[in-house]
Amino acid sequence: MLVSNGISRFLRYAARLLPAVALCIATSQSHAMSFVRDAEIEATLKRMSAPIFRAAGMSPESIKIFLVNDKSLNAFVFGRNMVFHTGLLEQLESPEELLGVIAHETGHIAAGHGNQRRDAIQNARGPLLLGTILGIAAAAAGAGGAGAAIIAGSQTVAQRNILAYTRGQESSADQAAIGYLEAVRVNPEGMLGTLERLKAVEIVTVGNPNPYTSTHPLSSQRIALLRERVAKSRARGVKSSAQTLYWHTRMRAKLQGFLDSPIRSLQRTPETDRSERATLIRAVAYHRSLDLNAALQQVDALLGLRPNDAYYHELKGQILFESGSAPEAVRSYERAVALAPNEPLLLVAYGRALLALSRAEDDRRAREVLLVATREEKLNVDAWRNLSQAESRLGNELGATLATAEFQALRGSLKAAERNAKYVQKNAPAGSPSWIRAGDIIAAVDRAGKKR
Repeated sequence: MLVSNGISRFLRYAARLLPAVALCIATSQSHAMSFVRDAEIEATLKRMSAPIFRAAGMSPESIKIFLVNDKSLNAFVFGRNMVFHTGLLEQLESPEELLGVIAHETGHIAAGHGNQRRDAIQNARGPLLLGTILGIAAAAAGAGGAGAAIIAGSQTVAQRNILAYTRGQESSADQAAIGYLEAVRVNPEGMLGTLERLKAVEIVTVGNPNPYTSTHPLSSQRIALLRERVAKSRARGVKSSAQTLYWHTRMRAKLQGFLDSPIRSLQRTPETDRSERATLIRAVAYHRSLDLNAALQQVDALLGLRPNDAYYHELKGQILFESGSAPEAVRSYERAVALAPNEPLLLVAYGRALLALSRAEDDRRAREVLLVATREEKLNVDAWRNLSQAESRLGNELGATLATAEFQALRGSLKAAERNAKYVQKNAPAGSPSWIRAGDIIAAVDRAGKKR
């Protein structure tokens, strides 16, 4: 889906300045919705979607995937951002169902259906539609509470109007999706089953329509055409690989553990269920119930099954850190980073744990780790805040001030960011990387003031 050049520039600008809160499956609460960051789940979605994006002729790196903490069955795209409600990820029981949704949304992007919404976007008045645009831009940048609060201030009807498709566009995306699924040997019956399920819900629901059906009209003719195409598909009946099934199951288990009630999760997974899925759910549920010993027992069982799993080491690190055991958490995060060195969210968590030790040698290591994290994910506000703390402890005044300016710019404190960036430019050697970056921040703040 493409939008007009003016709005595209605005989105890129907003994405540079709005905060990017990196959390390990923690959520930032708001009245309307909250956004979720988790290295493992994001990696799973990227792994599953990449072949479909390539089948559509798009680079997987060009599509940003993020999650909204909402129990409803919904997914949508805006620009080159693909958004999934956690309810959809939890409730779709097979990889084929989720891959069908991904393929369908990819069809909308590839067809450029967003071009037909330019007038609606350009005619937006006040917060009515721009609230939605800003909120999605914030979330695309990795935002937590800020993006959620912005969307909370916009009107639901406007959100649906800006994201809604015509019946023709829906059928077009369906047909494109079948082609992508066939190209990557995924059974399209999962996609058909999802739409039939949503249609059944739409029929029996009165006055409270599902968000998906509000923006993706489900006509009987559309489903009939899809059913006919699926019946002839050469990928019909193909089974997902064991690896795809495994990671999909694990993603749903982790979401359930963190987002469902701990009591409910433990009731659903009694100790007699020794499966990896049940053990993962219990590990998280016990952690959220503040039962450290039980949580560690479960996560150690997971590590017994998969001793070289970076995300299980990360989970143990999170449990230990949030329980006040920073030294032990550091060891778990260190192992996680060694196994997955290019995961910025793991690096940020590791750096934060190192800083909690308050020792000079750990501060130096934290600085090294956080510098890598900020290079990998420049819009991560936690990384910049922690880097500023590390630089300050090590006596690097200019480094701390520059990191603070980055943090402030992402948080929207533009005057403070400009003030700190000017200090760096005044005191850093002319032409040095710090001097150049400070100039970039000053220029960005200046552009922001003009746009306002």
